[in-house]
Amino acid sequence: MKFLFGICSWGLGHASRSLPIIRKITKEGHIVTVVSSGRALNMLQQELGDEASFVNLADYNPPETLNPGFFVPSTILHFPLYFRSMFREHDFVRRFISSRHVDAIFSDNRFAFYSRDVPSYFMSHQLRILNPLNNVALENGTEFYNEYFLKRYVGVLVPDFEEDGLAGRLAHGLSRIDEKHVNYVGVISEFNYFQTTQDIDVFLSISGPEPHRTYFEHKVRKQLEGFGGKVVVTLGKPEAGSLEGPNLKSYLRRRERENILNRARLVVARSGYSTLMDLFALRKKGFLVPTPGQSEQEYLAKFHMERGTFYCVSERELDLPNQLEKALAFLPPRMKYPSEKAIQKAVDIITQTTKVEQAQMISVR
Repeated sequence: MKFLFGICSWGLGHASRSLPIIRKITKEGHIVTVVSSGRALNMLQQELGDEASFVNLADYNPPETLNPGFFVPSTILHFPLYFRSMFREHDFVRRFISSRHVDAIFSDNRFAFYSRDVPSYFMSHQLRILNPLNNVALENGTEFYNEYFLKRYVGVLVPDFEEDGLAGRLAHGLSRIDEKHVNYVGVISEFNYFQTTQDIDVFLSISGPEPHRTYFEHKVRKQLEGFGGKVVVTLGKPEAGSLEGPNLKSYLRRRERENILNRARLVVARSGYSTLMDLFALRKKGFLVPTPGQSEQEYLAKFHMERGTFYCVSERELDLPNQLEKALAFLPPRMKYPSEKAIQKAVDIITQTTKVEQAQMISVR
């Protein structure tokens, strides 16, 4: 079978959670073309090499502001640009399938990456988009928006458990979308837990869109300057090449990252959803700092702090030297079942091995 994958390029999260699905499909002998842009595309090219072919197609550029109060208004003002990107990616899919055969299309959060003529599948953990005002009417409106696009896909996948999930209100307790017609496949991560000596005190993972990525890097590295323990830093920049020293990396390939994560006592990172899934898969303690103004990350941080899963603090209140021990006091998270099962469920749906609930059947309550 031949597959066309469209991956959202906001940070590396969408690419990292789609990567094990792509790997599994290519190992089964199928042919994959990956469409993305920026650091996400660079990462996928480095990881997959000649296992897939690649196309550079820009998607939805996030607002470039460090002021959290401007993030949501700026996002709304960007809507015309987002819709133009959607028209562009939908036109790309139309032209691509008109020139070559494709058996199935997979979109990770690229809303117009589908075709009426080819079975298309959509993956997201955010079926409800939250807002900083906690306005229910706005949340229902975002569900209506998502539902409008989800009806274009024959299958909708959520990388979360159906019960007691990681995403909370982002993907559960929905008001418009009927959850019976959503495929909760489980937590997806390419990393596996193994027992080893924890000889790294802090693993600092820098990620996310600019300019927040660079600001976060400078702040946390400065706060850790006087720290006496061993710190390993990865900058989330696959395009930058190698950096000096064993403890500073521009980007870690899968095997090396998995090894360092298992050796780390504590992971300091943004509260992106893919990061949460990796920490669960690795049974790893996390110190999470949401990107200011990103309602999704702020909600996930608060949700998991209240559940006692991870220690979370806002960027404004971040004080690593005095907060690390608080984070280490949390118990490591536990998985309901391994990621291999979730990856296989996702692949079975996309390859049509398993019959899926049709997204066209998604009903309004």
